[in-house]
Amino acid sequence: MKPTALHTGLVASTALLGYLQVAQAHECTVSNAAGRYGYTSSGTIVNPAVGPFTAVGHTTLTESGTFSGAQTTSIAGNAVEETIQGTFSINADCTGSATVNVYHGTTLARMSLINLVWDNHLKEFRAIFLTSGTNISIQGRKMADD
Repeated sequence: MKPTALHTGLVASTALLGYLQVAQAHECTVSNAAGRYGYTSSGTIVNPAVGPFTAVGHTTLTESGTFSGAQTTSIAGNAVEETIQGTFSINADCTGSATVNVYHGTTLARMSLINLVWDNHLKEFRAIFLTSGTNISIQGRKMADD
């Protein structure tokens, strides 16, 4: 039996519908990104010329677009314990942004804006600080399936 135009159209439509369902299943949302992550940050504070910046920490992202956590940070060789909290957003294409408030005890030490991208089915993220005079990136991974 020769394929007809109707048969070919039905096969193509079914394939397209299947593709769209798979694409929609991988769409990124704040709710899908929620969970506990471990991360490392590294780079340099170049202006003013402070020097190397490194941090390792953990954070919990909520389904409402907030987060909190803690990190150990070394700035030019001086280590300090910090807590973090803030807000984040995520776009359907898995890019996003965050506002990070960093505290020493109860005192706000600094506020940073970062741009992010999630990959590996929202199990990992990469980010870059947008603060002028910095060259700092972040790599994070989900600590456990929640």
